[in-house]
Amino acid sequence: MASARAQSTSWLLITSSVLLFASLCAAISEYAPGLSESYYAKTCPQAPAIVEKYVTKYLKKDSSFAGAFNRLQFHDCWVQGCDGSVLLNSTATNSAEREAHVNFGLRGITEVDEIKAALEYACPGVVSCADILMLAARDATVKAGGPWWPVALGRRDSRNSTDLLADGNLPFPVFNFALLTDNFARKNFSAREMVVLSGAHTIGNTHCNGILPHLYNFTGGNNSTDIDPALNKGFAAFLKKQCPQGNRTNTILIDSTAGKFDNAYYKNVLAGKGIFITDATLIRDSFGKKIVTSFAQAKSTFFEEFAAGMVKMGNLGVLTGSQGEIRKKCQFVN
Repeated sequence: MASARAQSTSWLLITSSVLLFASLCAAISEYAPGLSESYYAKTCPQAPAIVEKYVTKYLKKDSSFAGAFNRLQFHDCWVQGCDGSVLLNSTATNSAEREAHVNFGLRGITEVDEIKAALEYACPGVVSCADILMLAARDATVKAGGPWWPVALGRRDSRNSTDLLADGNLPFPVFNFALLTDNFARKNFSAREMVVLSGAHTIGNTHCNGILPHLYNFTGGNNSTDIDPALNKGFAAFLKKQCPQGNRTNTILIDSTAGKFDNAYYKNVLAGKGIFITDATLIRDSFGKKIVTSFAQAKSTFFEEFAAGMVKMGNLGVLTGSQGEIRKKCQFVN
């Protein structure tokens, strides 16, 4: 009898595990209509390999490009959808997203153009710039030691890009927890998902532009003593050496292990070593602090949820079918 009960319990555990795995797979495979992992299987099957080859090259040259490619996906998708609009140049009559205040110091655009040129040589007029961004962000994360996730393809490129849309949609590095939560909620992302995706700050580097308010203008005083009191004092002194008051262009590693995708970001935030106000604010809220603490203790949980968040982000506002275009060069409309 005891043996039968044990066997029954074992089967229940196995069944539950299988159902949980199936539900996770279903959740991560819910793509926007028109997108598919095999979209280029017949028209340009080598596309993912070409992107991966170039991402590998860039990361060997400069590991901080992992953060740059991650940032490009977020800064593209968050404005008017994942449509490659962040890559477009300004014109005589239009200031593009790249000129927005929140996009100061955006990197990787020239590199994406190089990838696009290789794809145009292999498969002319087939692979969109928007899809390149998705593949590059995933590949860069994996090569930096982070999680893998499936990338659905089939996006088309937008013909429109304005700086006002970028500044009106992307979160600024001075946002508090409530503003961040509201910003993410507008894209149908929860507060937990906001904390998860903030973990992208575990790789790459940043300009001092977004750090200065943390060091000199936390309450609006705009002086050398107006520091965020939550900042670790030693860390604040270190940041001030790297980012003197008024210097927007110096660059600094964004994390203590900036070349590696891990959960050190959350450990740093708990220790008062968040680079931006948006990092430090995560533990000013009790709910946010609970999530940060859990990710600091469990890297695997962070990895799983980050991967799911990037898949979800990739569904935002996509253009498919006859919408938009397939640009020949990512910085210019056809």
